[in-house]
Amino acid sequence: MLRIAICDEDQVSCSIIENIILNYSKRINEKMQIEVFYSGGELLKFILKEYCFDLIFIEMNLKHINGITVGKILRDLLDYQTVQMVYMSKTDKYLMELFNIRPMHFIIKPINSYQIIADVRLAMKLTDKLGALFSYKKGYDIYKIPLKNILYFESEDREIRMVTTTGEELFYGKLEKIYNEVAKYQFVQIHKSYIINYSQARKLNYNEVIMSNSDCLPISQSRRKIIRELYMEHEIGVF
Repeated sequence: MLRIAICDEDQVSCSIIENIILNYSKRINEKMQIEVFYSGGELLKFILKEYCFDLIFIEMNLKHINGITVGKILRDLLDYQTVQMVYMSKTDKYLMELFNIRPMHFIIKPINSYQIIADVRLAMKLTDKLGALFSYKKGYDIYKIPLKNILYFESEDREIRMVTTTGEELFYGKLEKIYNEVAKYQFVQIHKSYIINYSQARKLNYNEVIMSNSDCLPISQSRRKIIRELYMEHEIGVF
């Protein structure tokens, strides 16, 4: 479970970021613990009393104890070297002062939901919150395969056809259950019968997607809007 802190004097900004993360966590079926703070002092007191976070979204220009000072305390005094910090501000005036703090990202306000989701996704990777294997059962035997090697899953009656970089496998299962397991690994349901590995998609069209093995899969009409939003998250949200 990813532990996330949001620190900003602007309560509206905090609420926006929190809702973006909560909606994303529900969509990928991954629990995330979120704490909200309205000052740098509150954040530091909580960390000293309770624990540090995996990811911190923090406004740079906080009053009393600003975001830069918070970062220096975490890195230099408390020696928290693995916590990922995303700084936010309406200006990049003091951007160079963040160099020694090693932030994961810097966001110019106003808040962009694609950027927030991309940062959460990256933090999950950097903090090893994402696994790397998919397990499936055939008969009495359990097999495991690296998720990066899976192109897509197809539902065929009560069976699941799993297409990989080296071939395909058939096993009994439900597509809905599989989606709940793999959604957080950039797998996308494009149709009631298909779940694809986004990283293995070569081209996304309006009503179909072409995979890295040249298989052409349909995107259902009800999923087209969601697919376009996912495209924005993955291709635009990082910057």
